[in-house]
Amino acid sequence: MTPMSGALDWLAVGDVAEERGTDSSAILGGGAARLAAHAAALRARVSLVAKMGEDDAGRRVRDALERLKVDLRWLRSAPAMRTTVWHEPDGQPQRRRVERGADLALRLDEIPPLSVAAALTVVSGYSLSVEPARSAALGALSSARIRGGRAALLLEAELLWWTNARMVRRVLEPALAIVDSVALQAADARVLFGSANAREAVRLVAAMGPRLVYLAETDGSVVLREGGRIHVCPADRSEGAPRDRYAGAAAFWVGLAHRAPARKSASDSVRYAQSVRRAGPRL
Repeated sequence: MTPMSGALDWLAVGDVAEERGTDSSAILGGGAARLAAHAAALRARVSLVAKMGEDDAGRRVRDALERLKVDLRWLRSAPAMRTTVWHEPDGQPQRRRVERGADLALRLDEIPPLSVAAALTVVSGYSLSVEPARSAALGALSSARIRGGRAALLLEAELLWWTNARMVRRVLEPALAIVDSVALQAADARVLFGSANAREAVRLVAAMGPRLVYLAETDGSVVLREGGRIHVCPADRSEGAPRDRYAGAAAFWVGLAHRAPARKSASDSVRYAQSVRRAGPRL
């Protein structure tokens, strides 16, 4: 679907953070923020709906998003809270650490009004972990059709499992029931379905509601379920594995927002993900 004049390609709703590596380097973090950054790099009209603190980390995050030309009119500030900071979120779970901040305090009444049109409303699954962000995320997904578009979910089961193992399926199922498309990594599939292969994993996710299920393998290949059909989009073996786990899903959804067929969007996303040379924008 092509957005109407003045409409957005995306509303990206969810978490925004600073992400720190072992060498104390800082990059843009948070699923919604990183998806929005890639969408903007692909020339999509994207607005980020999120919340952060009024601190040094928040200022660095805002500056990076402004440089990328992400629409920030609904990026809220919480003066009494700090910006969330992740330490090694892509590393081994025992090394992963999060300093929780304002992003999970996003409220339903801070979601843009229904008059704001968008071809896709893209929500990061980590925001489903606790209230009030859970209600804001579910409300954003539920309102997508009213905005003239469709709902999409970045599943993020691996992060949800790490933070709250007992809640992961219970948290995800209401969202999966109302979205048109979902994207996940092989690590997410292992959390949800154990040793199930990629084809079986996308079938099991589709049974919960989504019409399109996009699964990115470790090497960058994609398995896409569209209705009852499976498409496999192989990665280029001469290239390394994708460096940014958000890149492929973002490119896939930009393609959908621009009315490309799902299979082409998935194939193009593999090439884009392998072309991205660093984990995320530096702060």
